[in-house]
Amino acid sequence: MRLKELAEELQPALKEGTKNFIVYQQGRQWKYENYDICDSDTGKVDEKEEKKYFMIKQRLDDKAIIINGNRDFNTYDLDNLNYIQNQIKKLKK
Repeated sequence: MRLKELAEELQPALKEGTKNFIVYQQGRQWKYENYDICDSDTGKVDEKEEKKYFMIKQRLDDKAIIINGNRDFNTYDLDNLNYIQNQIKKLKK
């Protein structure tokens, strides 16, 4: 998908501020997967999710990033798709 389409898909979850995503590129296509930082039962880092991130980073895109809706985005700009796109590009560098 294009970056604009990615921003449109992520926008509702980013507005909630609770979602984390792995964002990466394959060729010119932008892709993402949900990323659950902690195991809800134990509160520890979920090892399967960590492995998934490192596999994507190693095999698909060495510049893959983890986006945190609370930390990486200003809530007042989430209605602006250009802001979301620019923030993803900025984090990806």
